[in-house]
Amino acid sequence: MPRKTFASLAWFVVAGLVVFVVGYFSGPVINETTPAIAAENAVTFPPLDKLVHYTTVRRGVTREHMLTNPEALAAIKAGQPVAVGTHVVLVDFQSDVLHRYLVAQKMGEGSADWAYQWFWPDKSIKADENVAQCYSCHRSREDRQFMFTFTDALSLK
Repeated sequence: MPRKTFASLAWFVVAGLVVFVVGYFSGPVINETTPAIAAENAVTFPPLDKLVHYTTVRRGVTREHMLTNPEALAAIKAGQPVAVGTHVVLVDFQSDVLHRYLVAQKMGEGSADWAYQWFWPDKSIKADENVAQCYSCHRSREDRQFMFTFTDALSLK
């Protein structure tokens, strides 16, 4: 093996070991319990029969029906913020079987006042879900009502 290739390989191995050791010793102690971050919050399960299906997203065996109320769709089209209390629901099917409901609810007047909750098909809350991750990801869409399907809602006729 040429000297330069060996030196490069050695450098990558050492760097990988450093990353591993730092991660290992800075992680939680084995047998240490880590409490669940998620808990029941103020998000309510909406009356689905009052919501409008505005788009379907498909990825492999996943089919997601997106729902919200007619007033939210009208506000989006008018370039206005949706009203406090608005629900946006992702109905998640895996291989055509209902898997869960992911619900976003506008909790206050601010543009960032959204909260999220995971509900099982029986509409009970998945208590150990870290819903803070939902908000973290959706923050990138703050200018679009925190919706990844904003364009679909905007174009609904």
